[in-house]
Amino acid sequence: MPLVRSFALSTKKGKEAWIDYEVIGNRYEVIGNREERTVASPLPSSLSSLPSSPSIRFSVKSGTGKPPEGTVSRKGARCIACESDVKLDHVRAEGKAGRMGAQLMAIVAEGNKGRIYLSPSEEQEEVILKAKPEWMPEATLPHNPRDFKTPNYGMRTFAELFTNRQLVAMTTFSDLASEAREKVIADGGTEEYANAVVTYLAFLVDQLANHQSSICSWHSRNEQMRNVFARQAIPMVWDFAESNVFCESSGSFQNLFDRMIKGLESVPTTSRGKVIQHNATEPHKDASSLKLISTDPPYYDNIGYADLSDFFYVWLRKVLIEVYPSLFSTLLVPKTPELIAAPHRFGGNKEKAKEFFEQGLKEVFSQIYKAANPDYPVTVYYAFKQTENDNDELEEDKSSSSVASTGWETMLEGLIQSGFSITGTVPMRTEMVNRSIASGTN
Repeated sequence: MPLVRSFALSTKKGKEAWIDYEVIGNRYEVIGNREERTVASPLPSSLSSLPSSPSIRFSVKSGTGKPPEGTVSRKGARCIACESDVKLDHVRAEGKAGRMGAQLMAIVAEGNKGRIYLSPSEEQEEVILKAKPEWMPEATLPHNPRDFKTPNYGMRTFAELFTNRQLVAMTTFSDLASEAREKVIADGGTEEYANAVVTYLAFLVDQLANHQSSICSWHSRNEQMRNVFARQAIPMVWDFAESNVFCESSGSFQNLFDRMIKGLESVPTTSRGKVIQHNATEPHKDASSLKLISTDPPYYDNIGYADLSDFFYVWLRKVLIEVYPSLFSTLLVPKTPELIAAPHRFGGNKEKAKEFFEQGLKEVFSQIYKAANPDYPVTVYYAFKQTENDNDELEEDKSSSSVASTGWETMLEGLIQSGFSITGTVPMRTEMVNRSIASGTN
């Protein structure tokens, strides 16, 4: 029973392409994307050894026509073999029982004038099955039902967010990053320089993770792959895109490497920075002078940064554990001190989570008030409106509806109670126009 959100590959005018299917069984044959149904004669007894369950054959179509309707929604799924409706609870139960897999539906390739779409090949399917990773991040995903949807369907570990082929690529690049450090030292470089090189390469490995996962969806309008974090959550993605790590397109090593170089080249290097990490609810470690403060505090319960950062931490730790042992002393990111209103950290108790956040925010602003230079304003960035939808499991884009943020009110109260006066609020456009939440809501 293929669970497909969309069969569309390209919706560009004049370049339309989609996936069609045939359902081939031992009693009947159904042709996808057609109104009529062809019923075959019962199989002779000599063919009784064929599988009792139907199989699905995918093929790529283009030109005139339109793709079949998707088979999965928020309410449940539709079986294209028997045309029965199935509740989402059944899909979840099958996933948790380990009876959910993946099947190749189409291949995207580079043509002379843009992308071309090919039907799946047996050779590619065989290659996929041969991939056997030597290591995988087996840490369990957090119990954070708001931001992590895959555990509802049996994908409970970080390793299960990747295909075996992706895991082989990720672990290979991780090992090569570590070897690069040894190579720098062997060639006469200092240990500090070698550490810097491997740190930048670790950032690149993390970007690969963001583009080499089964949570990457396909953007049919732009004909490109969308990375894992289209928003700050790990949703359940049904039909996903797996990038060729060795190509020069989206999600490849070369593409991400070039992007990283451009980013690093734009960083100003004329002055020396100083970074101190400490608990913001406690007095500042450097009390020798008053500070100019600009801060972007947590958004109430909107984003669980510590939980989400584990997706990157597990790969950073693999590369950098020997370079920065104190930074990566824990298997996952510490969660308890994080200042957010997260009910799942208080046994589902929303009131306790609210009290923890509000009290902590007051303590933070009190410390900021003590450390701030009174000759300059303190600037605080906060999302006044945010989209909230706890049941958003099956859509790439969040709902366009917005609600006033409880966190906004809490933040203003915390500032005033700490002794600050609000001298002005300024609206800012902060989102790229192609972000899934950019239109209307942010």
